[in-house]
Order: sequence, then C-alpha cells, then structure tokens
Amino acid sequence: MKKNKIIQFSLVIVGIILFFFTYYSGDKDQIVDIDKNIVIGNVVKLTEETSNIIENVKYVGTNNKGIFFELNAAVAVIYHDKPNISQLQDVFVVIKLSDLRTIHIRSDKAVFNKISNDCEFFGNVEITEQDNIITSDNLDLYMSKNLITAYNNVKYNSIKGFLIADKVDMDILKNEANIFMFEKNDKVQVKYKY
Repeated sequence: MKKNKIIQFSLVIVGIILFFFTYYSGDKDQIVDIDKNIVIGNVVKLTEETSNIIENVKYVGTNNKGIFFELNAAVAVIYHDKPNISQLQDVFVVIKLSDLRTIHIRSDKAVFNKISNDCEFFGNVEITEQDNIITSDNLDLYMSKNLITAYNNVKYNSIKGFLIADKVDMDILKNEANIFMFEKNDKVQVKYKY
C-alpha cells in the first residue's frame, strides 16, 4: 500500500515537471499562424507595454487580386493595446504579381497592419523592380488598394533616365505611376540617358 502511494506521488511530481517544461521553459517559443497571415519567428522578451518581441519574423499573404507578398524583418514588436500592428526593424518585402513581375522593398523600419496587410516604411527606403530603383525617406504599401506611394526625397533611377520628385504614386496592377511635387512652383527634375 505504501509503495502505491509513493508511485502515485512520483507520477504527480513528474506530471507537474512536464507541465512546467512544456509551457514555461526557455525564453523562445515558436509563433505560427496569426489571423490569415503566417508568422514565423522567435519570441525573445516581453515588457509591460509589449505583448511580443519576435526575432526573424516572416508574414506571408495574398490580397483579393492575387498579389502575393512576403514580409521579413529582423525584429517585430507588438504592443498590448494594438495587437494587429507590428513595429518592424530591418525590413525586406517581396511582392509577386500575377503578370510575373516582382517588386522588392527594403527599409530600416516599418509599421505593418496584419488586418489590411498595409505597411508604412521609413528610413533608407529602396524599392526595386527589374532595372528600376526608387529611393525615398518614406513609402506606404497599400495592399488593400494595390498602391505604392513613395514620398519625401524621392529619387528614381532606370536605364532610361533619372528623376527627383517629392512623391510618386504607383498602381501595382496597372504598372502606372504619377509623379508630384508638393509645391506648385517646384518642378520634377528629369535627366534622360542616351
């Protein structure tokens, strides 16, 4: 009888230890599947303001027009009061379009909305598509509108020429761009290559 109680007590202790190691051990957990996007990364540390700080995060998704995107970041911070917004660092995005065009976006930082898949980039922003390179201080990717807006210190370089402007709006699906200056009297600077 005493032997049975010792065995039962040992099994309870082993169960508690297994429960603890399963749910509370280590600083890193794997994150998989948030909403309709897939998120892969390691949870590093939490504070009172943050619900998650994730290293090497990847968001993957599509929109209703068949545009595929993959967003990668070295670090993502998610706050308790805004669980659908990720503050990102060292960001790289790949957008694949149905007409086989591919767009790449890089920036130092970004803010990503997991519901709309819209993203605001800032700090050394660079967007490339084939031989076209655009750099700017800011860039907004509106997956919900199929629109990319680059603004503040925009420089466009291609095999056909070079231009400087304040703002460029690009329709992703139509492959069309509108180029603007913020002041009416300012002009877009264009230099053609021969």
